[in-house]
Amino acid sequence: MKIGFLGIGNMGSSILKGFLKNGVNKNQIFIYDVDKNKVDYFKNNLEVTFLEKEQLVNTVDFLILAVKPDIILSVLKELKNHIRKETVIISIAAGVSIEKILNVLEYEAQVVRIMPNINAEITLSTTSYCYENVIDENLKTVVELLEKIGSVYYITENKFNIFTAIAGCSPAYVYLFIDSLAKGAQKMGLNKKESLNIVIDAVIGSTTMLKESGKHPWELIDNVCSPGGTTIEGVCTLEENNFQQVIVKAVENTIKKDISLNNS
Repeated sequence: MKIGFLGIGNMGSSILKGFLKNGVNKNQIFIYDVDKNKVDYFKNNLEVTFLEKEQLVNTVDFLILAVKPDIILSVLKELKNHIRKETVIISIAAGVSIEKILNVLEYEAQVVRIMPNINAEITLSTTSYCYENVIDENLKTVVELLEKIGSVYYITENKFNIFTAIAGCSPAYVYLFIDSLAKGAQKMGLNKKESLNIVIDAVIGSTTMLKESGKHPWELIDNVCSPGGTTIEGVCTLEENNFQQVIVKAVENTIKKDISLNNS
């Protein structure tokens, strides 16, 4: 099995590193990117193979399209005559439908659309997938590859933008929340590095507790909030400042943006 990465930006490189950390042989991975410095880094440090883009798409069995959404269709148009008909095409481009990819290729290509997140690098991604024309054996292989970088969910394509908002984009929101908590502690006198480490550990513990307990978030919130105590004071402050509504609005706007990209 030969896996090709067309583009090794932030998301592509995270998936690549996750594969290598979880058992994919470096000799199975081939890369292309216009950025020579990135290519040199991956060749020298991870010992994967560089191929020119035309050769790459004509060589691999599974082609991961990790270029930016605004250029993916033009790149496919440029390379479509070099792509082998049996190659499984895996797109990570937000807002670009399978239909658009098939229209450019002009044949019944095996196409899988996926939405991982940046945590793929540490094999803790939350990844969705949908597909068209993919034979069972190849689909099984794709899912097994995705499982190497984290949890995997089949989501119908018409719900992909919702998944993107709550799994693809949410790491940035969580990082922002963590930084804000640490900043609050820093403002009150704790040094930034220590504050950040404490908050990270608290968030890891809290999410693990939520997952393993099977309880609703508000049940755990109530368990932490003693009457007249410090936690309920903080929770009320967040509610008074529309904390939940702002998060909901961020999700809504993310979905709207994804829809606009798909319609552009």
